[in-house]
Amino acid sequence: MSSFKSASPILAQAYDTALLDLDGVVYIGEDAVPGVIGALNQAHDEFGMTLTCVTNNASRSPQRVAQHLNELGLQVTAEDVVTSAQAGAAELAKLIPQGSNVFVLGSKDLAREVELVGLIPSHDESVTYDALIQGYWPDMPWRMLGFAASILQTGVPWVATNMDMTIPTPTGVGPGNGTMVTALGTTVNRTPNVVAGKPQIPLMQQSIERTHAKRPLVVGDRLDTDIHGANNVGINSLLVLSGVTTIAEILQAPTELRPTYLAWDASAVLTAHNGIETVGNVTTCGGWRVSNSDLLGQGDGLDAVAAIAAAHWNGEISLESGISALEGIGLEVR
Repeated sequence: MSSFKSASPILAQAYDTALLDLDGVVYIGEDAVPGVIGALNQAHDEFGMTLTCVTNNASRSPQRVAQHLNELGLQVTAEDVVTSAQAGAAELAKLIPQGSNVFVLGSKDLAREVELVGLIPSHDESVTYDALIQGYWPDMPWRMLGFAASILQTGVPWVATNMDMTIPTPTGVGPGNGTMVTALGTTVNRTPNVVAGKPQIPLMQQSIERTHAKRPLVVGDRLDTDIHGANNVGINSLLVLSGVTTIAEILQAPTELRPTYLAWDASAVLTAHNGIETVGNVTTCGGWRVSNSDLLGQGDGLDAVAAIAAAHWNGEISLESGISALEGIGLEVR
C-alpha cells in the first residue's frame, strides 16, 4: 500500500517545524550538502519554519554541533539541537537513582549529558557501576569494550543512544554506533534496556516537545531511523537522497519505512510536491505514469521514482521491472 501523500503546497508553508537529521542531510563529514544551508535559512526567514536539528550522533555536544552548523552558515543555536546523547541520558535517569555511577562507553560530550541529569559518569575501572550508556565514539579504545562487557554481565541497565549501523562519511559509508552495540550484545547475550535515538520514540518525542511543534516534518536520509522514527510518532516525513538511502531501498521499503515525500536534498522544503494518483492499474506522479509495467512520460526523475514505488507497493509492477524502468531513464537505482 502506498504511503505517499497527495500533492502539497510549499513544505515550509505546510509545516511549522523541520526536524532535521544532520549527517547526510545538512552536511556530510565537515562539509555542507550543496544548496541546503541557504534553503533552510530561507525556509525560516521567509516562511517562519522552525529549524530543529535532531541527530542520532551522540559524540558531540549541542554546543559543538551548533558551532559546526554556524560555521557552515546555518542560523541555529545550541537550543535548536537535540541529540541522542541527551535523550539517552534522560532515559537513563528514569532507570537509576540520582548520584548513581554510570560507565560511559562514549565521548566526553556524552559523559557531560549524563552528568547534567544528576548521574556520575566515569571510565574508571575501579568503580562499581550501576548502569552503562553507549554512544558513537570513533576513538573508542578496544580494551574499553572488553571492560564494558564485564559490566553488562552483572545485569545493570544498558542504554544505547542509537542503533545506526552505518554513517555517511566523505569517503563512503562507515560503521555506526549500532555495529558496536551489536558486537557487545553478541558478546554478553543481551540487548540494551532502552534505545533512545531514532527510530525509537524518546528522541523524536523530546524534539517535538521542545519546539512545541504543531505540524512537524521529519527531514532525513535514512529509512530505518528518520522515516521509521517519524512513522512511530505519527508525523510526516521528507526522505532526501543526499545521504545513504538508494532508490532500490525505497522501492523495497515495508509500510513502516515509507516516507511522505521524496527529494534529492533538503532544499526541497522550499518547493511544492506532486502527489500520487492511482486509477485502475495506472499510477501517476507529475509528468510520469506507470501502466502495464511500463514507465511513460517525462519530468523530475523523483516523480518517476514515486510513481514506480507506489505501483510496486500496490502490487502493480515487480521490483525488477521497476528498477529496470528507472534505470532506463538514466537514474542510479542501486
